[in-house]
Amino acid sequence: MMKKDSTGYGQPRPFADKSDCSIRALMSAAGTSYEVASMTFSAQGRTMKKGTSVDVSVRVHEEVLGMKRVGLAEGLRLEAFLEVAKTGRFIVHKHGHAFAVVDGVVMDWDNTSRASTTLIRVWKVTETALLKIKRMEELLKELS
Repeated sequence: MMKKDSTGYGQPRPFADKSDCSIRALMSAAGTSYEVASMTFSAQGRTMKKGTSVDVSVRVHEEVLGMKRVGLAEGLRLEAFLEVAKTGRFIVHKHGHAFAVVDGVVMDWDNTSRASTTLIRVWKVTETALLKIKRMEELLKELS
């Protein structure tokens, strides 16, 4: 049975944004705030109220945060990936949507990702990425 948690996806948006699944995936996978995740994507060219382009996602995850692409997981069904992703933090893309997997739990809106979902792109959240997110949180606190 697939474990799901929609807590992070069900929270109200602090901004007048929509189509923000990439932001919520980063927020859930990295354990950060919506504001930090949103700023990270906006700094790389994401437009509010529009879905995040693949180019922006790749830039944020790989170049800015230093996450590792998990090529072997791409093309798998979600249920197969969950068998090997029982520990760790991942950001997952399926067709037209992004979500997180944290320690084998799917972090997503209810009824969006199913066991049969085919994975298109998967990134492992590295310690480097977590440190960079932490630094951004500290900078945001200093500015406010």
